[in-house]
Amino acid sequence: MSGERVKADLMAILLEFAESEGGRPSLKEFLELFKWPSEAIYSAPLEFEATLAGGTVYSGPAESRVSEMNDSVFTELTDFLASLSGEDNEGPVSPHGLANILLEFINDEAENFVDVPSGGISSLFVSGAGGVDRPDVGDLLAIPVDGGWYAVIVVARNRFGVALGIFGEKLPSLEAVHPEPSSACKFPVYSDDTEVVNGAWKVVGRNEGLLSAFPAEPEIYHSPSLAFPGFDFGEFGAAESPSGTVRLIDGAEANAVGISTGSYRQAFTGEFLQESLDGLVRRWRQSDPQ
Repeated sequence: MSGERVKADLMAILLEFAESEGGRPSLKEFLELFKWPSEAIYSAPLEFEATLAGGTVYSGPAESRVSEMNDSVFTELTDFLASLSGEDNEGPVSPHGLANILLEFINDEAENFVDVPSGGISSLFVSGAGGVDRPDVGDLLAIPVDGGWYAVIVVARNRFGVALGIFGEKLPSLEAVHPEPSSACKFPVYSDDTEVVNGAWKVVGRNEGLLSAFPAEPEIYHSPSLAFPGFDFGEFGAAESPSGTVRLIDGAEANAVGISTGSYRQAFTGEFLQESLDGLVRRWRQSDPQ
């Protein structure tokens, strides 16, 4: 289904609510409309949690008119959810994909809700879902560490793995995971998304604007001592792009990335990356105080 058709169908749902109940819905009521119809598509009903732009978890009004709605609305919603296909056009859109669709619509059509300012919702995620899907480029993840959480963003997926851009500010709570571009660590790392799939890392939103803080196709680095036929890794080492292009680096870059000290790793398992975050951030701050 095209984006314009999706938006038109969601707008029709808003208008039907307003006509039936005599006024615009709250965000809480709009999200609640999807709960029970989603059970027909997914293995469990989806419950959405929204975070406001200031970092506060949205709660909404105590009262809800959803239970008063005609059954035909929920039938229409079931048909709408069934019509949304995933990226491979096989099966329904993932719960996380649905959350992204709804987030964009809510922020675009804020005037049609009674309690949402324009662009006022920073993240929307599924707290009850029939499985966890793999994060997309631009998705923000929260990784728990002792004393808080680190925010990371999925920068790329390529032959090296999943490139994650790390923000170096340790945040006190899951609700506070709203990183500033100025806290971005210079060098993304390659890892996997196993910890997202098993629920240890949380997908807390999506912010493609933060991608500009990192290279679009992060390189991996090679030590100058590495012997590989046909390649010269120079005096200080070399960087290789996902496309296979190799460039020699200077001593300052070798020191900043950790080649010269032997602390650099080409890739991390998710579990080991989580254990290493405090040390990585501390080392990067020392090598690149700006």
